[in-house]
Amino acid sequence: MEEAREAITEGKIEDFLDHLARKGRGESSLQSYRRILMGLYRYLPGDKSIGEATGPLWKRHLEEQGFSPATVNSHLSVWNSFLQYLGRRQWQMEDFNRETERIQPELSRREYLRLLSAAKQLGKEKSYLLIKTLGGAGMRIQELPQLTVEALETGVVELEYHNSRQRRMLHLPEGLRAELRDYVRREGKESGPVFATQEGEPMARTSVNYFISVVSRDARVSEEKATPRCLWKMYQETCREIRSNVAVLIEQSYQRMLEEEQLVMGWNA
Repeated sequence: MEEAREAITEGKIEDFLDHLARKGRGESSLQSYRRILMGLYRYLPGDKSIGEATGPLWKRHLEEQGFSPATVNSHLSVWNSFLQYLGRRQWQMEDFNRETERIQPELSRREYLRLLSAAKQLGKEKSYLLIKTLGGAGMRIQELPQLTVEALETGVVELEYHNSRQRRMLHLPEGLRAELRDYVRREGKESGPVFATQEGEPMARTSVNYFISVVSRDARVSEEKATPRCLWKMYQETCREIRSNVAVLIEQSYQRMLEEEQLVMGWNA
């Protein structure tokens, strides 16, 4: 028997939001719902259809993106409301995260640099390169097998995830690229994953975690922070801070421009 599916369109999303507005939902709530549902829409494969497996797959996708349990739960709540509106309550999610009250460890930029310094002082090159690739370049642990010797030649890694349904381009920082090229040359690697076993297979997640955590004590960083997940979150937070600073500079520049124009073109100028 063929699995039941429901095609999702931007029109259906807007109809749902209109339905919520008629029920008295505020504008801020509607904007939040729209943002979450459009994120779901972009996540869906080409036919933009959902089914019984879509909820669990989307939940895992959100977790892999580094969203907190509370944020994942809010997305699932919107998912359930949308399904009820569509008459698809059988696909609603009950598997909410139960760790919303547990404080998630956060790795600071200074602690990240201490991890790099400790790995360098201990002579642990693979640990150094893994930490720098995950925390400095912003690569997720599940994407490491796609960092190949061939990709180092161009400096650009085309990353695919979720069964090739989504892609992103990652430009390797030139300093890291040079270090990785030197590493693979000395290791005698001519093709395949940069971080691999002696048999040429991609490193297992447990091995990656070990190589990162093994320098945590010398770096004076809690071992629970020396993880791929915390490195990814640190990278995201760094990018958010930079974007925020740039936005402030843009706003300040625009205000100065308006003030200068006012001096010349103002009504009483």
